[in-house]
Amino acid sequence: PRPTFASMPVLPEPLADAELAQTATLKDVPNVESLGQWLEERGLDTKDWGKGDTKDVGKFWKELMLNEAGLEVWKKKDGTLQPVRVTHVLRAKVTSPERYERGIFLFNTWQQYGDGRTRTRNGLLSEKLTIDEMPLEANLHEVCRRAVTEEEMQRVVESAMKIGPGRPAPEYDPAYQCPLEVVDEHFVDHIIELETSKSYPGLLTMYHLYTVDIICTGLPITDLNTLEFDHEDKEGKRKLKYIHAWVWMEWSQIQRFLFEGSKRMETKCKGSFKDAEALQTWLSQFSLELDTWGQGTLKSVDALWKELENEDSQLELWGRHDGVPLLMRVAHVLQLRVTSPDPTLQGQVLFCTWTELPNGKRRTAHTLPASKLSLKDKPYDEDTFRASAQAAIKEQFSNLVDIHYKFDSKRPATPLAPNRFRSNSSQDLDDSDQGVELQKISFVEHRNDVEESPSYRGLFTMYHLYCYHAECKGLPSGDFASMEVKSSGSVNSLKGWCWASSQKIMDIMRHRSQTLERS
Repeated sequence: PRPTFASMPVLPEPLADAELAQTATLKDVPNVESLGQWLEERGLDTKDWGKGDTKDVGKFWKELMLNEAGLEVWKKKDGTLQPVRVTHVLRAKVTSPERYERGIFLFNTWQQYGDGRTRTRNGLLSEKLTIDEMPLEANLHEVCRRAVTEEEMQRVVESAMKIGPGRPAPEYDPAYQCPLEVVDEHFVDHIIELETSKSYPGLLTMYHLYTVDIICTGLPITDLNTLEFDHEDKEGKRKLKYIHAWVWMEWSQIQRFLFEGSKRMETKCKGSFKDAEALQTWLSQFSLELDTWGQGTLKSVDALWKELENEDSQLELWGRHDGVPLLMRVAHVLQLRVTSPDPTLQGQVLFCTWTELPNGKRRTAHTLPASKLSLKDKPYDEDTFRASAQAAIKEQFSNLVDIHYKFDSKRPATPLAPNRFRSNSSQDLDDSDQGVELQKISFVEHRNDVEESPSYRGLFTMYHLYCYHAECKGLPSGDFASMEVKSSGSVNSLKGWCWASSQKIMDIMRHRSQTLERS
């Protein structure tokens, strides 16, 4: 089910299983001196606060006085008390009613300061919330209205607006009326992140991060810029704070940009969850379509839990305060660029062009030979990669057939005896075949690839791809197919292979990408 305000987010370490013991107010710490004493009584040394780039106790007390932050005490499982600074942050996915239906939102690509300096932003609309605005459920519409019309998007201008030679910073116009109107808002998720404050050394900060879809009328159909002005100074003037550049983008593309600027917050692996039900509870705090998992071709939560327990994959939570929580399923894959010592195949690598299932269904597949690596074998070394490459070659090329071979729907697919070559018309084409043998292996590159998981809807998968050159003898010099056999001995699939140059493979992949974009 979709997350609701009633779904309390799971507390990460070091407060997992902790209980809220006290919420301090200004009655408890009515001034700076009493706040310092209150913190010291609870084991927090503040003597270095205010040195270097850190803030002093007075700055923290001012945050409490202005309701910009809260102060809590949490009791850990071992009985120790932990003082915690608490802040609340809204991350907004702003869009129009029509584009909301198509999953298209505004993305803040860069900001320009009032003095002309420019920085890359690549984030969502982000706004700090006050303690007065909690609980968010009761104040959601007003919070969204303020974040849009009074903060980052208070003035809408054309996308060409930028400070430069002969183009001074625009001045505040008190008569201007913001054309944007928040007509709807939808809660997406609420997660908690914990980190030790850099501003207040030793003080743990709890970030309540709320993601909300905000639907507005009055937005232009083209990319746009907005002006954000500071509050009035002592002379009653409002100076330009930022020019924000906004670009319309599909949500999946925005997520990729957000990931690039994120950091890993949590890792979940074998032993993190006692059962699939515990995993489901943890997953329910994220915007995942869990009610569809296990239906049709989608895998279930139980299947993902077994992956974790078998150390086939792990889960990583990545985040940033002006982004959204990005939950990644992480897998490590060995990818092989298979070549042959045959001089007629110089410069050619083996490329899979199609896959057929035992039920006869065939689909196009443009891939190199690959094999999943187990987390049990980490840290990976050359011996690990060589053993994995040998296993992959044996699994994928021990049962070779001709390129025209098809599964017979009238009888179940059965594997050959190893190293035999079969066609539909003749069982044994080459009795002298000694099979495919891995001769040389060498490292090419390690890269990461992120894509939406086809098995777990709403979840992204990050593949750590370790690419190796593998020279193998005994492979046919022409196009052929192979039966991929499971460890149990049953046939998993039939794959079609061809020899192609690296340039040809790149052209095929580029054409496929263009076709997908046009479809």
